[in-house]
Amino acid sequence: MSNRRFQMERFLHGKNHHKRGTGRGRPHLRAFRQSTGDDSGYAKVDLHNLALHAAKNRIKEELRDAKADRIRGVKFIHGFHGGTAIRDWMRGISLEQFMQSANISGKIWFSEDGTTCVSLIYN
Repeated sequence: MSNRRFQMERFLHGKNHHKRGTGRGRPHLRAFRQSTGDDSGYAKVDLHNLALHAAKNRIKEELRDAKADRIRGVKFIHGFHGGTAIRDWMRGISLEQFMQSANISGKIWFSEDGTTCVSLIYN
């Protein structure tokens, strides 16, 4: 048995604890979609007071309504301090998968930390 007094971290948290990176399981954010696009004429939706599950449903509902009303796009305001789970879900691959399954063609982009915009494309 080795002396635990000099290697306390190894015995407290396991041998591979120092190899683990932070942010595992977090979706990869795509930085190339950051742009300074024109969001005039977009419907604005505030998601500040919603939990993640309720926000997902609201986002999907708003996108379906925007497609039916042929609105140019939707600007979602989620915040960047407490709204990071919503932001990560929107800027990850999950929202794109929903849009493909719902036959909504558009582009997801953001210009500010607390907002994410979806520009809808009509044929």
